[in-house]
Amino acid sequence: MCSEIFYAQVGVYENELCVCMPVGLHTPFPDNNLQLMVQSGAKGSTVNTMQISCLLGQIELEGRRPPLMPSGKFLPCFQPYDPSPGAGGFVSGRFLTGIKPQEFFFHCMAGREGLVDTAVKTSRSGYLQRCIIKHLEGLVVQYDLTVRDSDGSVIQFLYGEDGLDIPKTQFLQPRQFPFIENNHEVIRRSQDLDSVLAHLDPHTAARHFTAIQRWKTKRELACPRRGAFLLFSQKKLAKLRELVKDWHSLDEAGRAKYTRRSSRCPEPTLGLFRPDVCFGSVSENFHDITEKYLQNRGNATEDTKRHVSSDRLRQLLHYKWQRSLCDPGEAVGLLAAQSIGEPSTQMTLNTFHFAGRGEMNVTLGIPRLREILMVASSNIKTPMMSVPVLNNKKALKRAKTLRKQLARVLQKVDVVETLRIEAYQRLQSFKVTFHFLPPERYRDDKLLTPHQILHYMETRCVFACQETVRANLFVFNPTCSHPSPHLLSGFSQTLESSSSSRRKKREWGKGESPRSR
Repeated sequence: MCSEIFYAQVGVYENELCVCMPVGLHTPFPDNNLQLMVQSGAKGSTVNTMQISCLLGQIELEGRRPPLMPSGKFLPCFQPYDPSPGAGGFVSGRFLTGIKPQEFFFHCMAGREGLVDTAVKTSRSGYLQRCIIKHLEGLVVQYDLTVRDSDGSVIQFLYGEDGLDIPKTQFLQPRQFPFIENNHEVIRRSQDLDSVLAHLDPHTAARHFTAIQRWKTKRELACPRRGAFLLFSQKKLAKLRELVKDWHSLDEAGRAKYTRRSSRCPEPTLGLFRPDVCFGSVSENFHDITEKYLQNRGNATEDTKRHVSSDRLRQLLHYKWQRSLCDPGEAVGLLAAQSIGEPSTQMTLNTFHFAGRGEMNVTLGIPRLREILMVASSNIKTPMMSVPVLNNKKALKRAKTLRKQLARVLQKVDVVETLRIEAYQRLQSFKVTFHFLPPERYRDDKLLTPHQILHYMETRCVFACQETVRANLFVFNPTCSHPSPHLLSGFSQTLESSSSSRRKKREWGKGESPRSR
């Protein structure tokens, strides 16, 4: 909690500095050479100018403030548990006028972390890239435009789902269509376009696109490829387990009712006709862009048409598409591996905190890539899921209720350690006190009561703590597979006495909070 408050105050302070920094400079932007270099994009960033002219800000190590020493000090020159920002790594000095010795020491901490991070991540990112290349080096585009592995298994029926080679697609953008139209005569002569188009059949793909357009015109609001089973499942979604059985139990008349309503759209042209064999077999997106351009061109005047008919220009654009297909033998696996490996050298190696919140860690950078590509573990380190919610009142209300139920009600935990000697044995005693928020803080918002919290603590948390203690005792003493009962006797008695006392006291005064030891 203190860390969050500290980061919030520091963030406000730094935001104010960022706002006033360009205006408050002694020499304004046009005459300031450093600002001129940064604003023009030649070199440097706003962070560099702020560190030179204003201050360095908060120093962070592994996404946190510098850690405390056992003496309670950040550095020997500070008082124990000094709450001032300077004692916690906040550097108020700047490079222009110099920084203090203790600030320089904090700055060296961050610099050393950067050097170690660079040295370690170089080897890890290199090994990661090598592993990816060795696993993907067999992926090659074959003569039928499929992407296959070294054993002939099909990975993709078309490279990138459309078969295009990205470096060749610079003239397939709508902004380049006028350039192609203006240079139609040059392209026709240089590439002998008339003889090439004479041997191609543009009508097969055109008829299929016409059928798709006819279907879309009749059913503007319908889903393009929604089958009969999907329509049936939308009504029976509550009984998900019996859905398939109910569908198979329907007779022909029952299925025909949904089949007539579905009337699926024809398959995409690229799914039926190979683009290298069937001229005009392009993606639906490119077809829509081409038709839209030709329609707008048809509304223009005769002077802007450059004496090129719409059919001729359509054939030229389709010819450009066919020339942009990926060549057989292209090592697309190596290309994908290098596309992953090269940015990994720019990634960071550490795990940073999520949006300044100390309780949420997120695995980022190279550790996350290793977790996905190399380890492939089912138990990820920091599991997180983003769940989209339907945009209606009922779904939003249920999501709000669930968020309140999952909210935290624990305020803090106090652990007191004492040492006692019994029968010539040195024993350590730990007293754990759980402090919860006051009932009015969560009774209405989080839909919880103190009775529910204590019931959870008595029935589940107590036994979870016991199992954790047993596991830790076994880790420290592996030869003892079954810890002796007296090791946990005090722990169990304390928890049982606390639970029994809490059962007797089910009511709290106004403003009090339950505590379970």
